Amino acid sequence: VFKTLIREFFREFIELFLPDKAAVIDFGSVVFLDKETFMDLPRGRKRGMDLVVQVRLKGGGRELILVHTEFESKRKAAFPRRMCEYHCQLCLRHHQPIVPIALFSDDGEWRERLPDGYSLKVAGETYLAFRYHLIRLRDFDARTYLRQQNPLAFALAAKMKYSKREVVRMKADFLRLISGSRVNAARRSLLVDFVETYTPLSPRQERRFETIITADRKYAKVGEMITVYEKRGIQKGMQKGRQQGMQQGMQQGMQ
Repeated sequence: VFKTLIREFFREFIELFLPDKAAVIDFGSVVFLDKETFMDLPRGRKRGMDLVVQVRLKGGGRELILVHTEFESKRKAAFPRRMCEYHCQLCLRHHQPIVPIALFSDDGEWRERLPDGYSLKVAGETYLAFRYHLIRLRDFDARTYLRQQNPLAFALAAKMKYSKREVVRMKADFLRLISGSRVNAARRSLLVDFVETYTPLSPRQERRFETIITADRKYAKVGEMITVYEKRGIQKGMQKGRQQGMQQGMQQGMQ
């Protein structure tokens, strides 16, 4: 889910969390490198990198940089070292500057903050010092990001910090802002799917949600948008059912 969303909203992602980098990137030059793998030694297993993007910098120069982003659902003590290993592999392969980013989506409380770097020292002397951008959504206040003009913020806010007692109203607000954002229907559906995935409601909460979006006119577009996506989901389900039925019929005929 995260990889698909950030791939589609890559520019918005960089503008949201790394505005200084966004200011110098030529987003018309974006190329996604889909087959970047990492050999996990000594186990000998190949591991795919989540998202590696090649971009040019503004100014007409030919300088290229790679933006490497990993998506993590929980804190792992060995993660900084793994990021460093990925970084070294990319450097050896592409010989280009790399901006490493880690996006954490976990909801748990960290007793100890994960380092945003990794170093190698011998006898007190540092021989390797690696740093990466550590972005943990839980560290950000959701309401602050709802005041952004960035449509990606309205979806990612679902994984940010807010009281779970407010989840019904917050979900209504996430969807209200998405419905009013200036993105096409396909991109809007990705944002909606993300919110639906990460803000599930109980039946009682669903009833309250329905009351909110029908009683307050500012949520009118939310009801219309949900209806459209529900119809699409039903149509897809019917189409899939027809295809499965045809396949079963063909198999029975062959028998």
